[in-house]
Amino acid sequence: MATTETLEQALQSLIEDTKQYHQGVNGRFEKIEQVMAELADWAKQSKQIHKRTQLELAELAKQSQLKSDEQSQRIKLELAESAKRLDERIKLELAESAKRLAEQSQRTKLEFESLAKQIKQTTKQMGEQSQRMGTLVEDMVSPDMLRILRQVASIPEEVPGIVNVRVKEFYPGKVLNGHAQMIEVDAIARCGEYVLVNETKTTFKVEHVDAFLKTLSQLRDYFPAFEGRQIFGVISSLRIDPSVVTRASRQGLLVLSLGEGMMELQNEPGFKPKLF
Repeated sequence: MATTETLEQALQSLIEDTKQYHQGVNGRFEKIEQVMAELADWAKQSKQIHKRTQLELAELAKQSQLKSDEQSQRIKLELAESAKRLDERIKLELAESAKRLAEQSQRTKLEFESLAKQIKQTTKQMGEQSQRMGTLVEDMVSPDMLRILRQVASIPEEVPGIVNVRVKEFYPGKVLNGHAQMIEVDAIARCGEYVLVNETKTTFKVEHVDAFLKTLSQLRDYFPAFEGRQIFGVISSLRIDPSVVTRASRQGLLVLSLGEGMMELQNEPGFKPKLF
């Protein structure tokens, strides 16, 4: 009997344990089901959140694209406006530069024309001055020629004389290549049987001396009236280089240059002029 009761007690205890076990298992299953339900609900919420997030991101992307497009368009417009202003400024600067260049070109042209006019006028004045200088020397020499002629030929003051300047004469009856031959002398003084022939240069050179000697050698051919007269030659200038004085003196020519208020002989003392 004891054994049977013991078995019944053990069995009853096992049943109770099994019942408690099943209750525990059922409780755990309920908890698991509850957790699963919560997980399912969380998954559903997560999906909704994800979908909402995607929608928000899409909207943000759309708005960002719109803003980017607007900004890009604004930048394009600003660049176009800047390019337009720059182009207009460059055109204005180019137009202003072209205007200044044209004005400068016109001023330069006028300056060149004025300079050319001044050069032409100066050249003309120099020519006139040179011509005046030549006649000035002749005009200074001619008043003294009779005095010089009387001095070198010992002609008394009472003997009349005459001076002619810039004398030109043709060779009688002589024509060369269809042109009559002519001689030109700066000044001629005549007094008694003597003649003084002058050659004047603003600057006398040695070669001028030789050319004048040739003129003197042909003088009687052009002036037949001088046949039988005694002819002296004289060169004159405001100032004559000593080398020219020496050359002329060796050829028997008188040399005149400016002295104290008048033309004076520059030959060495005791010089005897040559008769041509």
